[in-house]
Amino acid sequence: MSTRRDFLMTSAGLIGAAAPMLARSQALPCPPPQMSAGGTGSTATACTPSTMPAYISSMAPFQVRALAGSYAPSNGTSTLRSIMPSMWAGNDQIMSPWSGGAKSTVGTKMYVHGGGHSDSSNNGLYSFDFAGTSGPTGWAVENQGQTGVTSDIAVGSSGAPISVHTYDGMVDMGSALYRFGGSSYPSGGFTVQMLRYDKAASRWTRLPNWGSPPQFAGMAMGNQAAGKILLMDRFVSYFTYGFYRVASNNWSPMRSVAAQWVGDGAAAYNPATNSGLVVGADNQSGVRAFSISIDWNAETITQTPRSLGNLGSGCALLWDPTRGVYWCFGSNSNNGTLYEINPTTFAVTPHSLTGDAPLTPETPYWGTFGRWAFMDSWRAIGSVASRTSPAFVIRLP
Repeated sequence: MSTRRDFLMTSAGLIGAAAPMLARSQALPCPPPQMSAGGTGSTATACTPSTMPAYISSMAPFQVRALAGSYAPSNGTSTLRSIMPSMWAGNDQIMSPWSGGAKSTVGTKMYVHGGGHSDSSNNGLYSFDFAGTSGPTGWAVENQGQTGVTSDIAVGSSGAPISVHTYDGMVDMGSALYRFGGSSYPSGGFTVQMLRYDKAASRWTRLPNWGSPPQFAGMAMGNQAAGKILLMDRFVSYFTYGFYRVASNNWSPMRSVAAQWVGDGAAAYNPATNSGLVVGADNQSGVRAFSISIDWNAETITQTPRSLGNLGSGCALLWDPTRGVYWCFGSNSNNGTLYEINPTTFAVTPHSLTGDAPLTPETPYWGTFGRWAFMDSWRAIGSVASRTSPAFVIRLP
């Protein structure tokens, strides 16, 4: 385990407070599509018209609700461990070791996937569906995985992948999830695995390597309208980035940015301005955040350092098109504050979480990364902090 600590860093979170506001009982209307100057036309928002479930509408902004007791899942699944296939008994440490899931900005499902290094060979894929009325639907096994996998499958073939620390390298693109690189089981180090998971077929397919060096460990953000995913590497080449082209299943050239990316970072995309944000640990030069201007057609980016303070490493970061801000939570050292980040001024407003906060993590705990679902029309973020605790929702204003 000591070798892993050589390249991973932690940092402390901030503490702040804000008074809760009154809850809204109905879903907000969806914002109109936002034009994407560097993409391929209008960009879909993360909003689907719907009636907000009662278990969310009864909450106040910045309240946390653990989905247990009277809010327990309707399918009778209380925790991730409760639905784990028996073949993974004693081998289910897939959340605490620098792992998250596929950031879900549409729909009601959160995907959880991880393992890797010496922590776990569990390569299963699991989901939690927040859809429901008085309570959510609950946990399900999307793909139970396969035991004993320690070698990579060939490019173009399908099969069970090696388990990895996912970091922020998983993206939900609608019909498929994409998993890029990571630190693999059992020996650690960074892998060349680039994979697509087709939801309908429940099938993993190996994608081409992304460049030279072919290993990857870092952040990813997707643009469904452009049909591309931006990758930013932190722990292999430190300064590189590239674009994966979904339709043609190939890569842009790898390019370099001016400053080293942040450690254990998370990335989010703002389609209104074709920009993004990366937040994490100190990049060894005193920078913990970068804003990014993205040209999806030319497949280039411009990186600008930003002073946001110390929000912590391994956080979850997402873009909220209705409020027009970024939200950040669940870093290595913060489980009681939701940070609101202005995309123009980069001012950070901390909001103390109430209700069932703080969100008790596993030990050791290395962050949330992409282990969340953003339900814009319900004004809620869904996530989970451990294998043995209930999933939860955070109510947004």
